[in-house]
Amino acid sequence: MQGNWPWLVPLASVLVAMFAGSLGNFTEKNLVDRLMTGYRTDARPVKNSSSPVRVTINVALAQLLDVNDRDQQITGIMWMRLYWTDEYLVWDPDDYRGLAAVRMQGSSIWRPDIVLYNGILQNGFAELPDTKVTVTSNGTVFYFYPFTFKASCKINVIDFPYDTQRCPFKFGSWTFDALAIDVISKSSEGDLDQYRKNGEWDMVRFSAQRNVVSYSSSDVPYADVTFNLVIERQPLFYIYHIFAPCIVILLISLLSFNIPPDSGEKLSLSITMLLSLIVYMHMVVASLPATSNYIPLIGLFFGVIILVVSMSTILSILTIALNFTNMDTKPPLWLKQKLGMTEVWRWFDCVFCGCVRPVGEHQQESYRGRETHQRAEYGSAEETAMLPLRQINFEDPSDNGNHICELFDDSEDLLPHLHGVINKLEAWKRDQLKQKKKDDVLNEWKEVASRLDRVFLLVFIAACVLVSCTMTYVIA
Repeated sequence: MQGNWPWLVPLASVLVAMFAGSLGNFTEKNLVDRLMTGYRTDARPVKNSSSPVRVTINVALAQLLDVNDRDQQITGIMWMRLYWTDEYLVWDPDDYRGLAAVRMQGSSIWRPDIVLYNGILQNGFAELPDTKVTVTSNGTVFYFYPFTFKASCKINVIDFPYDTQRCPFKFGSWTFDALAIDVISKSSEGDLDQYRKNGEWDMVRFSAQRNVVSYSSSDVPYADVTFNLVIERQPLFYIYHIFAPCIVILLISLLSFNIPPDSGEKLSLSITMLLSLIVYMHMVVASLPATSNYIPLIGLFFGVIILVVSMSTILSILTIALNFTNMDTKPPLWLKQKLGMTEVWRWFDCVFCGCVRPVGEHQQESYRGRETHQRAEYGSAEETAMLPLRQINFEDPSDNGNHICELFDDSEDLLPHLHGVINKLEAWKRDQLKQKKKDDVLNEWKEVASRLDRVFLLVFIAACVLVSCTMTYVIA
């Protein structure tokens, strides 16, 4: 018998453990049964009906999922933490083998109808999630649950993309006033310990504030706790994908002034740059809220840039029109003086800025072609008049002999030929002088167009500098 006793010790230990476990479960079950006996989930857990239930709120922001600028909505994940005292859920731990806390189904006890006032979910928070609650022996209830929120937030994009947004999250009882449920905040700051950083927004502040307001003429106070979320947008994405291309387009528009005024590509380039800016502006506006209360900073930026590029296009049209003008009068003297079309200014341009010569080699070729055409036009009559004279050797008159007499046996035969030659030469000379005068007028207008192009370039640069300084000041 004595040899079998060592086997009884482990067996006794197992039996004791099983008995203790069943006793513990039995104790917790007895406690829950006693607490739930006669309990009403639709009655406030206070023995004095004039006393309010004090509900402490603490919210932990876990993640921001989306900030919809156009629809003015913000979506994210929060962890809700509610604390209150239930006077009907109190017991002495000594009566239940030191059991100081018990976990129960949330739907089995009274819970405050805390909702997000500015939430836009289909059902809001009218139906609280049925998660477990922890109840301590002194009646304190801990009700924790996570939820995905979608709330309305007034998005102010006047400083986009350097904007800072302030989104309030107002939590309070939907049916009970402050005399029945007094909502307070656990601390002056929301919990950001578990916050996951967002790639577009930087967290600035997440503060909490208790408010007591009245919504009707009865002056019944309603308490709420508002968590104010302050976030700041990271502008790098928009700088790289929007601002930088616009600056490049602006610089290309600036370089378009170096294209000769008589080039058709000058106008085509300006119009292409203008259309590119309009497309970029449309892409940005499509993501911003439609409001008439203010003009966003980026809208002002695009508006000014489009205005400047439009002015550049208009000036290009004016320059091209002046370059191909067909005026009969020279430019007015005051205009030539304003543009520096004097010998001193021309020398200054040649030394420091490069000579302004609107007449190029292709125009000189056209002049030579026109001269050839005129010679061909007058050449037929001239050749007809000079044909008899070309048969005479003027270098060695002795070779002519009686040849002159054979050609012109009478002086009357020579005079008509000479008069024809003289008339043709005088007509050709008049046409040349007339054409030269016309070309001089045309060249002066082309020089005016070229110098106006220089002036417009300076105006364009000044406008760009002014816009850049203004935008920098506004952003700062």
